[in-house]
Amino acid sequence: MVQESISPRERRHQRTQQAILTAAREIIHSEGVAGLSMRAIAERIDYSPAGLYEYFGGKDEIIVAVCDEAFEQLAQALRNTDPALPPVEYLRECGVNYVRFAIDNTDAFLLMFTQAPLLSLDHYPPAATLESLLRQSPAFMVLHDAVERCVDAGLFATQPGRGVFEIAIACWQMVHGMAMLAVTIMRQHQPSLDSYRASLNLLALGMIKR
Repeated sequence: MVQESISPRERRHQRTQQAILTAAREIIHSEGVAGLSMRAIAERIDYSPAGLYEYFGGKDEIIVAVCDEAFEQLAQALRNTDPALPPVEYLRECGVNYVRFAIDNTDAFLLMFTQAPLLSLDHYPPAATLESLLRQSPAFMVLHDAVERCVDAGLFATQPGRGVFEIAIACWQMVHGMAMLAVTIMRQHQPSLDSYRASLNLLALGMIKR
């Protein structure tokens, strides 16, 4: 199906919206979230503060939009893992790409897991389970599907209360912990990605069925 062309007005709207998000990222990088305001963004893109509300409802909505883009970029980084790799190697390299994304996009990564979840809580259904929420996360589902490949290949064992989802949670916790350490306490003394790869190899070996 051929996508209908958008009007010049819609293109201008998209360009301005993207300019707002770019300005927000630049301000967060240079001044932190505390330096972000509608006025600061407006000054950076030579726009009126009131005019920004045509695009976003306020600062919090802009932060969520910046994080939404970053979450999609994280998911794409994981999707870029070579699918031809054997199952355990594929899972390991997904983890390496997760850590690499955090190191290469530190401002966005810290924002994603500190500000955005707090700002978005009102959007979650009160009765939502952890599983239902994580299944809406494309990045988590890449890890989930990588674990499923290992289970289907007979490499990881499942049991009652420890299925694919639970193993995927454990893998996510491990690799996310590595990524957070990489961009915080270890930021000034950054190990090579091969060091993280070796650690992930050890973790994978511990999960392989004996």
